[in-house]
Amino acid sequence: MRSILSSGERQVARRLADGDSPEEIAAERGTSVESVEKAISRIEEKTERALITLAESPFAAAAAAALDEETRATVRDRLCESP
Repeated sequence: MRSILSSGERQVARRLADGDSPEEIAAERGTSVESVEKAISRIEEKTERALITLAESPFAAAAAAALDEETRATVRDRLCESP
């Protein structure tokens, strides 16, 4: 399965998950903070759309069952995190 995030969005998402700030990410990537903030907005929008799709899809359980154990655990952990 492939992510709906672009490779750049995946990089930003990983850095955010590691606790880096948009400013730190921008400095490391050699780009503007505004560019990173736009990527963050796209990640948030795509995440929301993915969750709504899961809620509406009759295939959600089958897709989750097809995930490898590590990915399934990561999804479960992310859904249970407090915002």
